[in-house]
Amino acid sequence: MIPEATQVPDCNLCGSPSKGIVVGNKGRFGMDVRNIACSECGLVQISPRPDHAAMMDYYRGTYRQHYGDVRYPVAGGGTAGAGEPGYDAALEAWHRNQAANAIALGGTQPGARVLEIGCRHGRTLTLMREQLGIEAHGIEPGPEEAEMARRANVQCSTCTLEEYAAEQRFDQIQLFHVLEHFHDPLAQLIRLRALLAPKGKLVIEVPNVYQPYGALEENFFQNVHLYSFSPNTLAALCRRAGLRPLHVLDRGALFAVAASDGNPESALPRPWSRELLPSREEDAAWVAERLATYARLEHERIAFRVQGPSIEALERITQLLARPGFPNHTADCVAEMSEFFVQHGSPRAAGVIAMAASVGPHPPELKHAFRELARVAAEQASRAVGASLG
Repeated sequence: MIPEATQVPDCNLCGSPSKGIVVGNKGRFGMDVRNIACSECGLVQISPRPDHAAMMDYYRGTYRQHYGDVRYPVAGGGTAGAGEPGYDAALEAWHRNQAANAIALGGTQPGARVLEIGCRHGRTLTLMREQLGIEAHGIEPGPEEAEMARRANVQCSTCTLEEYAAEQRFDQIQLFHVLEHFHDPLAQLIRLRALLAPKGKLVIEVPNVYQPYGALEENFFQNVHLYSFSPNTLAALCRRAGLRPLHVLDRGALFAVAASDGNPESALPRPWSRELLPSREEDAAWVAERLATYARLEHERIAFRVQGPSIEALERITQLLARPGFPNHTADCVAEMSEFFVQHGSPRAAGVIAMAASVGPHPPELKHAFRELARVAAEQASRAVGASLG
């Protein structure tokens, strides 16, 4: 059973009443999931949402029936689930990549005391231990996975972060795709700050709302992702929690590395101010406009792959490419569609795509790349005409 959305929370970042611009009304599997961009700070969050007790019941019950077992990318493309060919190798590669990220981002030192929130069966921690001899600790609410972690010699507690009774502090705390599930991520970051050793670092990975994956409402938005963070809002949330962002990396996923800012715990959370946002121009309207462009352009991109091009579709796509969008997504769409037209002997259409994007409100370096692509496509089209006349 899908938990009922009965709670209308204040914004977790700025504390303002739950109001803003609606950026989605659906989530994966056609679930009713209303996401808004907060009118004060731009944080994207579900409102209304199920309360904490209802979500805990959901995780213990039908969550896995809806989302199934986790699938991992395999070499050569595609994904594999449990019991399918290539699954074990894909899972191992996933954890090796996660361990490498944790070490690189956290600057993990040999023998460091490391705590992972939601450590599952502890494989990432054991890989870090094999490389650096870390002291591996974990929190995992799933009893079976927590027991697997303990069998791998990870000091794992079967509980949630709220229930965790720490007897020590940690040189590094890491959580991968966990923060977006918390009802109160601000309070949890304050809790994690208190668990850091004096020079400890917090390593966070979450989905990146500035780089969604797949269709926005049909795939990226999910009923279990109560928050969709951006580099802007995640950095501000860390600051309110008394954490100093050291690095915020806008990649396919969103990574943040933070340390205590040294303020007394009694002063937390820090008072809200728009000055906490690295970029104050990225308000609700800014976020909503780009998510709308993304959603429409991604639908056109998917239809393009399935149905092929048409004059009507090309007109819609060129209009969307001239709108404010997310640079990486815009660039990917232009590259994919231009390559298709060039390979199918239509460089003029490729030039139309690139030229439309070159006049959009995109970063200067991207606009320059689009203009160059349009120039090359025009030259190819000219040569093609000349060859046909000759």
